[in-house]
Amino acid sequence: MWISSRFFVILLLLNLDNTCSEPFEAHLRGPGFVMEPPGRVEFSNSSGGWLDCSASGSPQPTVDWVHADGSAVTEIHGVRRVLRNGTLVLMPFAAAAYHQDVHNTIYRCIASNSVGRIVSRDVQVRAVVAQAYKVDVEVLSAARGCTAILRCVVPTFVKELVRVVSWVHEPAIYIYPSLQGDGKFHLLPTGELLIHNLQESDESQSFRCRSMHRLTRQVVVSSPTRLRINSHRGIISPSVVEHTAHVQVSQDEGAVLLCVAQGCPSPEYSWFTHNGAGPLPVLSGPRVRLLGPILAIEAVTGEDSGVYKCTAGNVGGEASAELRLTVATPIQVEISPNVLSVHMGGTAEFRCLVTSNGSPVGMQNILWYKDGRQLPSSGRVEDTLVVPRVSRENRGMYQCVVRRPEGDTFQATAELQLGDAPPVLLYSFIEQTLQPGPAVSLKCSAAGNPTPQISWTLDGFPLPSNGRFMIGQYITVHGDVISHVNISHVMVEDGGEYACIAENRAGRVQHAARLNIYGLPYIRLIPKVTAVSGETLNLKCPVAGYPIEEIHWERGGRELPDDIRQRVQPDGSLTISPVQKNSDSGVYTCWARNKQGHSARRSGEVTVIVPPSIEPFAFQEGLAEGMRTRTVCGVSRGDPPLKLIWLKDGDPLPDLLGANVTMLDQYSSLLSIPSLSATHSGEYTCVAKNPAAEIKYTALLQVKVPPRWIVEPVDANVERNRHIMLHCQAQGVPTPSIVWKKATGSKSGEYEEVRERPFTKLLGNGSLLLQHVKEDREGFYLCQANNGIGTGIGKVIQLKVNSSPYFSSTSRSVMVKKGDTALLQCAVSGDKPINIVWMRSGKNTLNPSTNYKISVKQEATPDGVSAELQIRTVDATDSGPYFCRASNLYGNDQQLVQLQVQEPPLPPSVLEAAMISSRSVNIKWQPKTLGTGDVTKYIVEFREADHSLPPALFVDQWQQIEVKDPPHFNAMIENLKPATRYAFRVIAEGSAGRSAPSQELIVRTEPQRPAGPPLSLSARPLSSTELLISWVAPLPELRHGDIQGYNVGYKLSSSGNTAYNFTSVSGDGDGGNGELLLSGLAKFARYTVVVQAFNQVGPGPLSEPTAAQTMEDVPSRPPEDVRCAALSSQSLQVSWQPPPIYHTNGLLQGYKLIFEPIIDDIQPSKDEVESRKTTALTMVLTGLRKYTNYSIQVLAHTRMGDGVVSKPLFCHSEEDVPEAPADIKVVSSSSQSLYISWLPPNEPNGVITKYSLYTRVVNGREELNNEKRSLPSQQAYYEAKGLHPHMEYQFWVTASTRVGEGKSSRVSSQITTNRIPARIISFGGPVVRPWRSTVTLPCTAVGKPKREWFKSDVALRQGGLHNSQLLDSGDLIISSLQLADGGNYSCQVDNGIGTDRLTHTLIVQVPPTAPVLYVTSATSSSILMHWKCGFTGNAPITGYTLFYRRANGNTDEMQLSRHASSHELKGLMCGSTYQIHLSAQNKVGTSPTSTILHVRTQGQSPGHPASTALLAPNSTSLLVRLHSWPDNGCPLLYFVLQYRAVTDDPDAEWVLVSNALKPQRRIVVNNLQPSTLYQLRMEAHNVAGISQAEFNFVTLTKDGDPPPPEIMHRGRSGQTTVIFANINLLIPTIAAVSGMFCTIIMIIVCYRHKQSQIQKESLENRANSEAAQRERYYATIHKVSMQNNDKIPETSEDISPYATFQLSEAGGNMSQPHHGGPANTLLHSFMYHERALAEGCSSPPPAASKNRRRHSRKTEPESEESESDQDQLTSSRTESSNQHEGKIKHSIIYHGAQSSTSSDLSPMSEQKSLPRRGRSRYHHQQYQFSTNTTPRHHNSNKMNNNTTSNTNTTATNTTATPSTSSNSNKILSPRGGNLKSISSTFKSQDSIQCHIPTLVKSPSISTQQQKQFHKQQLQNSSTNNSQHSSSNPNSSSLKQQQPLLITPKLHQLEANGQELLGLDGIGNSPLVACMPPSSQFRPIPHKSIMPAHEPPHHHNHSQQSHPHQQQQHQHPGTLLNPSTAMLSSKFFTAPTLPK
Repeated sequence: MWISSRFFVILLLLNLDNTCSEPFEAHLRGPGFVMEPPGRVEFSNSSGGWLDCSASGSPQPTVDWVHADGSAVTEIHGVRRVLRNGTLVLMPFAAAAYHQDVHNTIYRCIASNSVGRIVSRDVQVRAVVAQAYKVDVEVLSAARGCTAILRCVVPTFVKELVRVVSWVHEPAIYIYPSLQGDGKFHLLPTGELLIHNLQESDESQSFRCRSMHRLTRQVVVSSPTRLRINSHRGIISPSVVEHTAHVQVSQDEGAVLLCVAQGCPSPEYSWFTHNGAGPLPVLSGPRVRLLGPILAIEAVTGEDSGVYKCTAGNVGGEASAELRLTVATPIQVEISPNVLSVHMGGTAEFRCLVTSNGSPVGMQNILWYKDGRQLPSSGRVEDTLVVPRVSRENRGMYQCVVRRPEGDTFQATAELQLGDAPPVLLYSFIEQTLQPGPAVSLKCSAAGNPTPQISWTLDGFPLPSNGRFMIGQYITVHGDVISHVNISHVMVEDGGEYACIAENRAGRVQHAARLNIYGLPYIRLIPKVTAVSGETLNLKCPVAGYPIEEIHWERGGRELPDDIRQRVQPDGSLTISPVQKNSDSGVYTCWARNKQGHSARRSGEVTVIVPPSIEPFAFQEGLAEGMRTRTVCGVSRGDPPLKLIWLKDGDPLPDLLGANVTMLDQYSSLLSIPSLSATHSGEYTCVAKNPAAEIKYTALLQVKVPPRWIVEPVDANVERNRHIMLHCQAQGVPTPSIVWKKATGSKSGEYEEVRERPFTKLLGNGSLLLQHVKEDREGFYLCQANNGIGTGIGKVIQLKVNSSPYFSSTSRSVMVKKGDTALLQCAVSGDKPINIVWMRSGKNTLNPSTNYKISVKQEATPDGVSAELQIRTVDATDSGPYFCRASNLYGNDQQLVQLQVQEPPLPPSVLEAAMISSRSVNIKWQPKTLGTGDVTKYIVEFREADHSLPPALFVDQWQQIEVKDPPHFNAMIENLKPATRYAFRVIAEGSAGRSAPSQELIVRTEPQRPAGPPLSLSARPLSSTELLISWVAPLPELRHGDIQGYNVGYKLSSSGNTAYNFTSVSGDGDGGNGELLLSGLAKFARYTVVVQAFNQVGPGPLSEPTAAQTMEDVPSRPPEDVRCAALSSQSLQVSWQPPPIYHTNGLLQGYKLIFEPIIDDIQPSKDEVESRKTTALTMVLTGLRKYTNYSIQVLAHTRMGDGVVSKPLFCHSEEDVPEAPADIKVVSSSSQSLYISWLPPNEPNGVITKYSLYTRVVNGREELNNEKRSLPSQQAYYEAKGLHPHMEYQFWVTASTRVGEGKSSRVSSQITTNRIPARIISFGGPVVRPWRSTVTLPCTAVGKPKREWFKSDVALRQGGLHNSQLLDSGDLIISSLQLADGGNYSCQVDNGIGTDRLTHTLIVQVPPTAPVLYVTSATSSSILMHWKCGFTGNAPITGYTLFYRRANGNTDEMQLSRHASSHELKGLMCGSTYQIHLSAQNKVGTSPTSTILHVRTQGQSPGHPASTALLAPNSTSLLVRLHSWPDNGCPLLYFVLQYRAVTDDPDAEWVLVSNALKPQRRIVVNNLQPSTLYQLRMEAHNVAGISQAEFNFVTLTKDGDPPPPEIMHRGRSGQTTVIFANINLLIPTIAAVSGMFCTIIMIIVCYRHKQSQIQKESLENRANSEAAQRERYYATIHKVSMQNNDKIPETSEDISPYATFQLSEAGGNMSQPHHGGPANTLLHSFMYHERALAEGCSSPPPAASKNRRRHSRKTEPESEESESDQDQLTSSRTESSNQHEGKIKHSIIYHGAQSSTSSDLSPMSEQKSLPRRGRSRYHHQQYQFSTNTTPRHHNSNKMNNNTTSNTNTTATNTTATPSTSSNSNKILSPRGGNLKSISSTFKSQDSIQCHIPTLVKSPSISTQQQKQFHKQQLQNSSTNNSQHSSSNPNSSSLKQQQPLLITPKLHQLEANGQELLGLDGIGNSPLVACMPPSSQFRPIPHKSIMPAHEPPHHHNHSQQSHPHQQQQHQHPGTLLNPSTAMLSSKFFTAPTLPK
């Protein structure tokens, strides 16, 4: 038989039980109460009662009633009935028929169905037998003016059922209960009647009580009762005679708390609540009314619960009582979840949620019920019920019942459902083997949820339908299914595999076992089998008989399997997976055979069907009502027959839907809806069926419907204090949201959204519930409904509040002095019109027409009416109650106004302070009134006493406290401000009013720690290690004293430490602002800063922390773990790790790799130091030298520049094949031998391992033989012997390394001959040796020649040189080499047959000469220097050593890189002189040190301040403002301060205040005498020196007034004496004055001399001056802006070649520079203003600014600008800089001709100090200089004859007159930075213009030229020094200076139509090129270089007046420094300068 994984054969189940053939049971729903009976039912025997109970569920539950013990309630004829609808009726009965168990018992309602049952709350039923009763009145009398209480006394047996409905005021005035009363009568909700303000007239009135029985509605009235008034005399303290100790009301009801006291006079009531931390007074409000002894609360809430205290007091004392108010809030009970589905065996958990008004309620008494029966306490945790291991018995209904202490109960229900459980077989049959004939029974039992169904199969098909088979099935009480198969007479064909299958919606389970019947093989009929394509098909052969030996399958005559998809199982079944339609359809045959050979065969057909597949479809978005839509369901695959149907929400399409379904073809169906509506929304499913499968695809259609009204809002009216519901409901798709808004003004105005708040509830259905409506709720309301479809809908309605009159308070008291006019006012609110009537004592209407003392006023207000009653000239008879009664259409109300006429007592006296602290003052006084009873209390008033405001402004500023204990006459005033002056006064108050205030007492409280932190704390970074902290003092009211200083705390934000590092800063004392510079911080680190202020008591609170980050800096550590590996002969791979994170000091921008080859050259042809940048941690260097050792260094760089470079790492590139040998020689050594020699390769590229000598014999053009010979690497020659004569031999050589053989040398040929000419086999060329060593110059020759040696063409003889020796071998040996031994050595050989010559160039390496060191700038803590390398000694410089020391200090040295040409010394002392010199090293030795430079850092010893700015005397103290003391650029270290009184004794002793006073803003000197003349002596110390000053001052008088005139006169007569203790200031001052005097004289002489030439050149100068004004240039090398990630210029190539500067003509206010020492050689850069530079060439040059400290302020143009733009000035530099703090370098001038020979070139001192408020942070000077047309050596006879070489001559006449030259502009040129000074002569209107030429690297020069230059320098320096010393008496100061000053010439050449300006050579323009100092680069001059031996040309003054002669005379180039290298031959271009 055949079985498929999906069965499509209809199974016929015969003889099955009907219970199993039913479908799965539908979902059931447990019962739930629709109407639950109330918890308490009372009725009378005459009326009877009934209890309603109804429930819902599925199926519909039945309702039953039970007693408390669970017994059923039965009907009792005539007494009790149970109706069909569940109502329990208790019928009326006679008194004799009363039964306790029927009429006074507990009933419960039970609702039950098949799911479970639930029980209602307990219903307490009480039947009352009507009885007659009567009521009496109890009167609690009171005194006149007090309140009387009338109580209705009801008998105890009916007290619970009888309530007071009203009182009757005889004869017919009814008084009803209210919360407020009418002012006179007040009936409480509890039934008591209060009568206020008793008068004698009230005794004649009678009252009756009306009561009603709640059940019988019977009204009983008491007999009338009269009042009595107690007569009291004197003062009686109050006593509480009646109060409600406990009031219990329900939520939203009104509550009345009663507290009646008696006393004389009438007591006053105060109410307090004790619900908080302390007693709080109860204030009248919208819901709370204070009615004297009554506290009325409307609409109570849970928050109103608690303890209240009423206090009644009068002059005799006070009494109090506590009252408790309990508000019963309804609770809601809910079980979560209310429906829970759990699988069998799982765990169920229910939680009982108890809430009140949406908030959880605390622990309650909770009981759990299951199907109406109480559960035990096990399994419950507080409010949670846990049901473990759920079984069938646990399903049903669960209830949570909450029972409150009050007795009422609440309950909620939940249902526990069993979840779907797959079937489980509980019993199954086993395999059996039988003989034919007996009966067989097979049985299966299964359980599951829902109850499973069991079916049977035989070999996968239904059992045979014959009479021998019987199937039975039934369900047990536990829900288990038992099924069995009975075979009455078993036969052979009944054998096979029987299976029972249990199935429900949760799953399926199967059991199979064989029934074997002995017999021959038999195969049952095989029906047609349908398989599904793509699935697995299991074909089982339905064979019977036993035993069976084998089973086989065939198809088409072939035995299976014949395909990889087919497999025959061991049991004989055939499995095909997956099934294919075309391949697997057909007829299959199975045959079976036993051991005896008997067999059976049977065939069957298999049909394969493909299941359908639906193409996805969807409805379009945004469909709205009225639109059309359509969609197509198409089947993309599947065999017919196909059936397509449509479903909506799982059901067939209803006819009313209006949808059309059209079959387009048999594979597609069209669904169209012509007009969409809301009903069309839903899920549409297309179902495709065929015999193989049923496939569904669902799409969602959502029709969007705009909102429409269900309940449209309408206008509404509501009475005040009532509730109203505004309904608004709308529908649409999607569901619209409802929003309520209220108009803020008119109907058409703005609307604000109404939100949920107390008494405003937004319900879920859209309705708006307004509770306790007041007038503020009145207005227009807008209800809007919107769901995003369309614009939405809205409706505006109007809500009107109909308000009866009401008062904000029910009573008020007015006290008036006797004789004054009393004003009784009442303001009533409510709807108009309002009528107001004034009444006296509640009954007498006041009319102005009958009482002349009164007048009535009334005016309308926005909320109602304001009325006023005036009573003139009041007296005691006017005292009493007055009622303001208001009425309108909606009701009436009245207000009690109590008038008291009193007289005030006398004010207290003798007010004084008994105790004073920081926060409190205890004052005492004495009363003036003799009788203490006249004063009821004292009022102490106090306020802050501020003298700056008039007292009239403090009328409303008095604060007051009341003292109600008169005998003590003192009071403690607390909560005062510390350190504050207060004014106190006391007022006595009695029953007649208040007295006048007493005299004021002024008291100052003690100081206290500051209570407020400093404000506006900010931190601003100034550098990478500095933060500027600034703050503002705390608020004045929080200082609590004089602020003496601040503690500034800081810490690293990233550190886990919570503690701050604190430093103190002194304060002003008056709370001024403060700032502090934090230095020494970590770089690029984030700090958290706090500040606290402190006064004389202690520190205050910390401020809010602020964070700031220091600036970035360059990394302070190099990259780590630098490694190198050779990749090839020309590439290296370098890797590294970043520097430690704490040393990066910023965000790493990348890395720079610096590498150079280690080459022992005499002078590298080029600087092979290379650098490459990367952002990675590895780099591959390519293009390197082969087999070369490289020095590699790595540095990291940030935005601020390059960091520390790593230590050199040496790495060798790999070997490669060598280059060709440099040269080869072949000479004849005999007739049959040739001598071959060669030179090693210039580039060996490795270690030479061998040489290969190749030999080739050539006879004409024929090659005879070829030979190769290997030679050792040490051998560079070979002699080939045994050769054939007269044959041509050719030789070439190759070198080999371990890599391989290199290139071959050139081929050298030689013919063997008998004549041997003289030939040299050695090689010449350069020979490099260090000095003091020995060198051997070889000269090996053949042919036995005669040798001769020459040095520079001079023949050498044996012994001709003292250190040379000629060997017999021809070699020349020179020992003890010196520099002079260098040169060309030639060896010449001759043997008569031939001659040969060889030349060796000997280069001797010596130590280098001293470098030329000069300083370019200095600050207060650093010195920037550059240097020029001198003669290198024919060896590369290996490094420099810098020596420096402070004056009188130890010498420090520093090793610098050989590539360095500048260095900045940092961390120097301010205002100190340093000695600096430098030496250079090469591999031979160390050079002499350079000239020692004496450089002084900026800054001076402290100055002295003005006495008015420094001192501020007081009466007994002196305020010294230390911050006003000038530091002159060096921070102050400490002060020494002492003083003494000025007396007649000159030796009076000084009083030392401090000898080490740290710098601070100010200090106060105390303990001085008033009106006394003092002398103050102070010393200020800084690093640069000391300054001392003495001051006279006079203290003020004791009252703070100015001192007497005679003392002031003495003080003025004593002038302030300033003593400068620093001698360093005196000498420069004297020198400066002398220098200025000499300069003025020289200027006057020069000025007169110039006047003679001014007139001749006026026309030309006017034109030149106009052109000069248009072209202004500023010479500087400035720091490039860091914007746009520009890099800082690192070399001179980064600087613009067109930067120019202009030196303005000096005015009469020229400032002389200060002179340095004789060896203070400094070069300087010109400063400029960046603002002027940015404006272009049309901007005027900046005028010279003044030094603020040394020169007086003069008025001149742009002086303000030059002083205000100090921070914009930059300094020149050519190296990458880390000086980003904006330090200003020296600004230097060059003097004119009159000072050209003097040595007064010195730096201008930079004026810099630490930042202080009110001062410029940086100061510096700018100077101008003038030019003179008259040269110093005007006479040509006085001209030096050696102008070119005389380096000390600094004045050269280069000025051409207008008649001889068309260009009169002059250009000043400091060449190469080596000039000491530059001078020239100019016309008075001329300005100097200097162009910077293009900068290039300097090429190298030959060794011979270097030696000549070095030698020439020594000769010229000795000669010129002697000449100059004789001609110039001032030259002695320049003898030690190596840099030489040469007057250059400028050439003007034509090239491409442009004028080329070049240095040196011929030119008709006297322009001189100007070049700023540069260490590594030199200007490009003319290519012609003056030979060292060429004599200098002489030119005189006459040449200047003959331009033609000047052009014809060739001037050779002039070297600026004989030690420098050759200069480039390129020119730079520039347009012709203006004339």
